[in-house]
Amino acid sequence: MPDRTRRKVHEEGHVRKFLVVLDETPECEKAVYFGAARARSTGSMLTMLYVVEPEGFAHWLAVEELAREEGEQKARALFRLYRQKLDKWDFGDLPVEEVIRHGGKCEQIRELENEDPDISFLVLGASTSKEGPGRLVTNLITKGAAGFPTPIVIIPGDMTFEEIDALV
Repeated sequence: MPDRTRRKVHEEGHVRKFLVVLDETPECEKAVYFGAARARSTGSMLTMLYVVEPEGFAHWLAVEELAREEGEQKARALFRLYRQKLDKWDFGDLPVEEVIRHGGKCEQIRELENEDPDISFLVLGASTSKEGPGRLVTNLITKGAAGFPTPIVIIPGDMTFEEIDALV
């Protein structure tokens, strides 16, 4: 059971963080926008996380290292892309933290939340696909969202920016 009492956002020197997991899905953009808008309206910070997932080449060290390096390059490219979008959306002055982790997404999200007592919300975008809300949302909801130390906010992928602005 997570220690939900250890969040420190109300202590001196701490600031509330909205955690958004970056990927290349269309719904990710809506999650980033919501996280940024909510962070601005509450005087908080946006934390963008990219998880480099293992490729399954553990027995070939050189291939595994190359895959890790390519994953980190992809992460930095997504960070640049979303920084540009934040500027375009007029969130350029918002404090933003960029985090790269290696491993399974669900495990890395949970570990980061447990390590950083300032993370107050996990913001995810839900796919509009007929197959369901997306792999990450499905995994988190079906495999233990109750075990997370913070609330999970799921933004419908078909929401408009205007609809998101009306919520924050």
